Amino acid sequence: MENPRFEALQAIARQLGLDFFDVIFEVVPQDIMSEIAAYGLPTRARHWSYGKVYNRQRVHGQMGLSKIYEIVLNNDPGYAFLLDTNSEIANLLVVAHVYAHVDFFKHNSYFADTNRNMVNTAVEHALRIDEYIERYGLDCVERVMDIAFAIDRHIDFHKGLVRKPYPTRAVVERAVKTSDYADLFGEEAFALKKVVVGDTMPPHPERDLLWFLAQYAPIEPWERDVLEIIRAESHYFYPQFETKILNEGWATYWHAEILNQYAELSPSETIDFGVLHSGVVNPGHRMSINPYYLGYRMLVDVERRWDKLHAAGKSSLTGREKLFEIRRQENDISFLSNYLTQELVEELELFAYGYACEHGPQERKKCRKCGEIEIKSRDVDEVIQSLTAPRYNFGAPRIVISKVLDDGALLLEHEQGNLGTLDVKYAEKTLEYIHELWKKPLRLRTANTQGEPIVLKYTTTGFEMGEYIALLRPADEVRLGEPPTFEWTSGGNDSFSVNLSLDPRFSYRNYSTYYDGGIIIRKTSWTMPENLWNLAPKGKPIYWKIRGVRSADRPQTVIESRDVRHFIRV
Repeated sequence: MENPRFEALQAIARQLGLDFFDVIFEVVPQDIMSEIAAYGLPTRARHWSYGKVYNRQRVHGQMGLSKIYEIVLNNDPGYAFLLDTNSEIANLLVVAHVYAHVDFFKHNSYFADTNRNMVNTAVEHALRIDEYIERYGLDCVERVMDIAFAIDRHIDFHKGLVRKPYPTRAVVERAVKTSDYADLFGEEAFALKKVVVGDTMPPHPERDLLWFLAQYAPIEPWERDVLEIIRAESHYFYPQFETKILNEGWATYWHAEILNQYAELSPSETIDFGVLHSGVVNPGHRMSINPYYLGYRMLVDVERRWDKLHAAGKSSLTGREKLFEIRRQENDISFLSNYLTQELVEELELFAYGYACEHGPQERKKCRKCGEIEIKSRDVDEVIQSLTAPRYNFGAPRIVISKVLDDGALLLEHEQGNLGTLDVKYAEKTLEYIHELWKKPLRLRTANTQGEPIVLKYTTTGFEMGEYIALLRPADEVRLGEPPTFEWTSGGNDSFSVNLSLDPRFSYRNYSTYYDGGIIIRKTSWTMPENLWNLAPKGKPIYWKIRGVRSADRPQTVIESRDVRHFIRV
């Protein structure tokens, strides 16, 4: 799309030091813009989930709840789509914004190994999947795609898209160091020794679930190809997730600089530009953060600080030069960790928030504030932690394949750290998907909300949470006028506790017969005493679940019931 004003902005951008691929601009209506946003790529293979996202975005656009001014793709040449209802000044801002994005794509280290021809590659992917749909049926192919999308964030981006299979089992000779001091005594420092390679599967904890299953699951070649297609596209999108704040901040910084240098704006366009720019850098909701705003303000702050350092002879880089260095080598986590200051946290009124109380089970029942959310800290380190935690590992739980057991079962480990517990319902469905490909039992080691180890299993008979404890009565959602009697199955356990909460996630206001009542229940039933019943609020759902152990096991593994039920006191 030829436009003299766009060409003038391009010239200004290059004069300011931006270096970007050629960009192809296309003007499209709202429906097409929503479709591209839903698919991520305009040429991507069809899948029902894209339609779901498209419909939501289309409705939001029609209701005035959101508006997509542009979409830009990491490609060479770059592709940018402009909304056909944009005003002239909006398009000028967007075009300057796009040039900065494409500069970022070209030079940021996290994009260095991405596919610069992904638009055409996605066409090839779509044609192959269409061929599989024609041959095997839509339902069959979409099922494999469902499985792939369920784990498409469980990749290992840093090991690269193209990987060699694990070494096959073999006995080889390797030089092994005999002693750190062998040369002092005239001895050989190394000796040949026979060692076994490829003896364990996998040879190291494997984070790339998609790659592992594509390589080693007993599936058809076309199914393997579908997994590899989804994995390739996930690799393409990964750095965009990793650099959202920095990338949008960079583009916002430069669209402001470029438009300030552009002398052909009329007075009314200048005012309109100011209004549009202020909308872009709106701080956002108090309980969330606008990445455009935070990234922009941080870059402006860095430029100011480094200009001062340079003037004082304390840095060889000017502020502008420092920004280009950051653009080249940082992602969001490193950018926030290295350049967000306490002064800027206070200026922007940033904070970390959480529950008002972190009481243990004994104290929760006495505290009226448990469950309330409040500002926890304005300390820069804690703010950085709250901003970066959701950005680890593509925003997904860190799950690794640790071992293929002798019976072919797959052992997975949840590397929990301080990133929270798994959602059991999501875990169950995901294990079901993986089992469909692997066809052998799965075991996932994780921990519950109390930090106690549990094992989630999936076999041919279905999902198990350790030894399965089934809830029998009272029925779910029942209304009661007297203390209930709880009944459940043992699941192979002989000691139990009943856990009650006003929160279905049991994150606050809990009561445990073991921790709070000091009771170890030896049967698979328990009747709530009258004094506890009288404390239960009327008209509110009271959630309950069962926890059990085998008393003879060492170490003990606490098993929770798969389901959570609730009753209402009337």
